[in-house]
Amino acid sequence: MRMDRYKASSIEAFEGSLADRYDISLLVRLLDLTVMDDFVVDALGEKVADLAILDVGCGTGRLLERLAGAGAKRLAGSDLTYRMIELTRKRLAPLDIDLDLHRADTENGLPWPSESFGAVIGTGVLHHFYHPGSALGEMGRVLEKGGQLILADPCFFTPLREIFNAALRIRPRAGDYYFYSVRQAARLLSTHGWMVERCERLNWWAYGVVARPRTWPRDLQTQGSQGR
Repeated sequence: MRMDRYKASSIEAFEGSLADRYDISLLVRLLDLTVMDDFVVDALGEKVADLAILDVGCGTGRLLERLAGAGAKRLAGSDLTYRMIELTRKRLAPLDIDLDLHRADTENGLPWPSESFGAVIGTGVLHHFYHPGSALGEMGRVLEKGGQLILADPCFFTPLREIFNAALRIRPRAGDYYFYSVRQAARLLSTHGWMVERCERLNWWAYGVVARPRTWPRDLQTQGSQGR
């Protein structure tokens, strides 16, 4: 695993006590993370039951549980820590679904063959990637032709976002690396070979993006700058 200090702080946090209290933490309750889940379910629409769906950075399995409730039958999830995978597995165990979970570092490779999923999703994960081009390239690799990438992430308003990002350059917090504005997120994806179909602010602190790979070679997805 290619280890950077942001990844190390993520593993330290989410293999520890934060994992068990994540869903009930004050921040999660104040922000109401379900707004990002709503965006994903809306973007998938009625085809949710027909798709194999991968949730990158599945956390405690909250979104996977929501997708199962919306009719999804073939679900997969990855997370950087074993503890989060364990919590997801326990949460979804009662459900009648085809579930495939793996501990994986998206930047260094996902453990599924190319073109395995009709949709790849990620909520609250983009700001964790120290090498976003590598992560987006892997997410594109496992996406079927014609499939969708659906992301939702915190953004906050300037100057609050800039204060957060300046602080993170000094000291990482739970794997947080860089919070993008809506415009920066769209540019990041475009830089790394994605065609952005939908990009919108969801509320004062979050945005959502829907994109598909461009037709040029996939290796272009891992090239370019950070897109800031």
